[in-house]
Parts: sequence; structure tokens; C-alpha cells
Amino acid sequence: MRNAKSFLLTAVLATAAYAPVSQAEGYFSEVGDKVTRGFANMFTGIGEVPKNILSASKKTNPVVGGPGGLVMGTLDTLGRTASGVFDVITSPFPTKSLVEPAYIWEDFDKDTSYGDAYL
Repeated sequence: MRNAKSFLLTAVLATAAYAPVSQAEGYFSEVGDKVTRGFANMFTGIGEVPKNILSASKKTNPVVGGPGGLVMGTLDTLGRTASGVFDVITSPFPTKSLVEPAYIWEDFDKDTSYGDAYL
């Protein structure tokens, strides 16, 4: 039992000494970006409503774009907010954003899409 503990301790210390510091910094940077993106999407998801109303009004007309944009904006609000919650909960595992664009203020004229990072 004592030999197993000392072997395990030696293996852990050897691995820790070998692991480059730059990889740890990259990991913490990616985790920090994911937490920031998650909180931003949780609290700015409501911005999808005016974004979709404007987008639908430009594509059709204000009479059709208003109600249609309101419905699509509400659905995108739920999607972006859920994506933000997912990003915060899974922040120890750095991944790409589920929602594109990652933040609502990036490329405001682009329609929101989901899941492109995993296709």
C-alpha cells in the first residue's frame, strides 16, 4: 500500500512538473471566456426581441415583421439565455459557443443560429 501511494505521488509530481505553464494559462483563459460569454448571454438574451423585429421588418414589412419578429425574438431569447446557463454550468470544460454569433452585439444584422459549432 505504501509503495502504491509513493508511486502515485511520484507520478503526479512528474506530470505536474512536465505540464507546460502555457497550456494552463490557455485553459484558464478559455474557461474565463466561456464564463463571460455565459453570463453575457444570460443577461442580454432579451436583446433578441428587438433584433428579430428589425430583421423581420427589413426582410418583409413592419406590419408582418413586428409580430413575426416578436415571436422569433422570444424563441431566440429563450435559446440564447439557455445557452448562457449551459455555458456557465459547463465552464470547467472549454468549448465553442452553442449560439452564433457568440454575443448579441456581434454582427447585429446576422440571424442567430444554434449548434453550428458541433456539426
